[in-house]
Amino acid sequence: MDKENKVIDGIFENLENKDEELSPCARALQLYNGRNYDEAVKLWEECAKKDDAEALFWLANCFMQELAGKELSEEERIKQGFKYALKSAELGFVKGQHYVAVLYLNGAGVERNCKAAVEWAKKAAAGGLVSAINTVGYLYEYGDYIEDAAEDKSKAAFNWYMKAAQSNDAAGQTNVGRCFAEGLGVARDKQEAVVWYTKAAEQGQDEAQFCLGECYDDGEGVDKNPVEAFYWYKEAAKRGHAKAACYVGYCYECGEGVSRDMAEAIKWYQISAQKNYAQAFCNLGCCYEEGNGVKRDLETAKKMFEAGARLGHAMSQYNLGNIYAFGMGVKENVEEAVKWYYQAAQRGMKEAQYNLAQHIYKGLGVKQSAEQAAYWFLQAAENGDADAQYKIGSFYQNGIGVEEDEEEGFKWFLRAAKQGDSDAQYAVGMCYEEGYGVDVDLHEAREWYLRAAEQGNREAKKYLKRVNKLLGK
Repeated sequence: MDKENKVIDGIFENLENKDEELSPCARALQLYNGRNYDEAVKLWEECAKKDDAEALFWLANCFMQELAGKELSEEERIKQGFKYALKSAELGFVKGQHYVAVLYLNGAGVERNCKAAVEWAKKAAAGGLVSAINTVGYLYEYGDYIEDAAEDKSKAAFNWYMKAAQSNDAAGQTNVGRCFAEGLGVARDKQEAVVWYTKAAEQGQDEAQFCLGECYDDGEGVDKNPVEAFYWYKEAAKRGHAKAACYVGYCYECGEGVSRDMAEAIKWYQISAQKNYAQAFCNLGCCYEEGNGVKRDLETAKKMFEAGARLGHAMSQYNLGNIYAFGMGVKENVEEAVKWYYQAAQRGMKEAQYNLAQHIYKGLGVKQSAEQAAYWFLQAAENGDADAQYKIGSFYQNGIGVEEDEEEGFKWFLRAAKQGDSDAQYAVGMCYEEGYGVDVDLHEAREWYLRAAEQGNREAKKYLKRVNKLLGK
């Protein structure tokens, strides 16, 4: 629930009171900031007895973070934290109200209740707490559970985000930028997205900095500028943005917006991987597999791919499948290869779908099944894989694993042929010459044979000569 947890950002602030005489609650906060948690908790507990709403809020925080109530079970401790938060909220403390909203949303210390989350977030927002205004926007954006008169919840979400953004809140500005970028509750406008991302990025908001980097990288809403893209990726990465750190590594590896430097690339990939960003593990695995920037080490490459695969990263799973399929640094194991191809295939990776289909069709590491092979070839074909399009075309033409359908077969041959696959171009030529799934047309047959022949397809060269004779050429 990463997205939901993000709404907690901004609730807690380090407060300084430079008055000579600090209140007990303020002294407790000073102790807390100095990491003297036990003494801080004692002071807040004394304040809480007098219904000090702010003290109750901080006590709730301490119980939730296991800084208090250590003698209790985890369940009891979290429930106690919720009770303190709720009492703070009921006494009108806006941060307490927002905290209760978040706890209801996440089901922490209380049964998950999205309706209650909305009610408490709105109370905190009405009290002027900007982070709560953002949370209400979030709840409208993702909360199908909201029962509200608003006809367009996306538009309502945008309006709440804009309210926060106009208060110069960086998170709100980032959300507004995203709304313009995605057309969420407002007409899509990439240039306007850049305007809002820039406002937030200049305040140091890491997500906005990353998004702004992507805009410069892709030339969306702004002129394409690899140097600017790299600058913003690195700014976000320096603030702990895991994905941005991986992108910085990629920029160094490819020399995009910065001079190529594999030592720096490896460093930033490692930083990203330490934050469990799956793509970083995959990139490191490729570097170790190829000896790119590091000494070639297939065992380490395998470990990197395994780490990415455990996080559900399709490319890592596919690469791990290849490790076992080709015995790279390990004993060849087609059963293990099929296992990883299957996991990547389920996540929609066309290359994995094609490899899985090949293994199933040949009965390598898995029970042979023409029907299952046809299913996975079709999945890969629909995802745009030219080899799979040619293969499923052959299956339809010959009734392998599917009901014979020459028209369907021709359709898939043509799709692969248009991607430049020479075997498919030859097959399209054959269909036009013989009338398989399409009307006979020797001129079209000649055109497709010619395209395949120019790529060195021997069969196409042979049939091209025959068609030329039929056409008198």
